[in-house]
Parts: sequence; structure tokens; C-alpha cells
Amino acid sequence: MKSTTNLKLVLVLALLIVSVILLQSCGNDTSVPDGSTLTISPSSVSQANVTFDAIHNFTVRARYQDGTPIPYAMIHISGSFAVPVSDPRYQFYYYPEGPAKAGGNTLVDSGFDGQTDKYGVYVFSIVVYADKAFKDDINFNSGTATASATVTATTST
Repeated sequence: MKSTTNLKLVLVLALLIVSVILLQSCGNDTSVPDGSTLTISPSSVSQANVTFDAIHNFTVRARYQDGTPIPYAMIHISGSFAVPVSDPRYQFYYYPEGPAKAGGNTLVDSGFDGQTDKYGVYVFSIVVYADKAFKDDINFNSGTATASATVTATTST
């Protein structure tokens, strides 16, 4: 009787261990592999003396070392002057066209994750606030691949 109980316990533990191992390998880590590249377009945006909020779209491309696209790669995106800092200069939007996107858009804080489509492309936007002078780098990271894009805004004084 005691050996039957011990056997059941061992089988339950074995089943739990196998389940955990299988769940861990289900593709939660979708960062790009070593040697891959991230390409940002445009690599910089600049606006001078803007008196209204301006929308800028960015395209991120993830590629394997041989240049083929990486589908469904997760890319971490952040900027030092973006919301939620105390005096933000711009706001990230999860999709292109910022607040002008038909059907609405999703505001996201700096430090969000975007995912490339089946062609290895992710497109998002920022809205740079009017009358806020600054220069910042938007940083992109996935695995060991990194890239950046520069955002510059000047005001008339």
C-alpha cells in the first residue's frame, strides 16, 4: 500500500516536471538569435519650430545573419524622454499613425515590446509634443541585436 502511494507520488511529480519542461519550450523567448540585425527606418527624425503635435512612423526590420526576415520576433523599444517620465517630450503608439489611426490606437509607455509580422517587420509611431525642445535616442533591443533612431525637436525662442 505504501509503495503504491509512493509510486503515485513519483508519477505525479514526473508528470508535473515534464509539463513544466514542455511549457518552457513553447516559444516564449522570441528574441532574435546571435548575429541577427535590427534595421530602423527612418534612422532619425527632426522637427523645427513645430507648434503642433507631430506624428512620426517608424519601421523596424529583424533579419537573420543571412538577411532573411525573422517572423514574430519580439523587440523591446524605449526612449529616455518618452512617457512615463515626469516631463515627457513624446508618446509611443503601438501602431502607426498615432492618434490619427482609423479605429483608434494604443498608447504605450516607454519600455514596451513590439512583435514583427510574418515578414519580420514591426511598424509603430510616436507623437512629438509641440514646443518641447530635445534630442533623444529610441533604443531597440532583441537578444543581442541592438539599434537606435534619433529624435530631435527644436523650438523658436
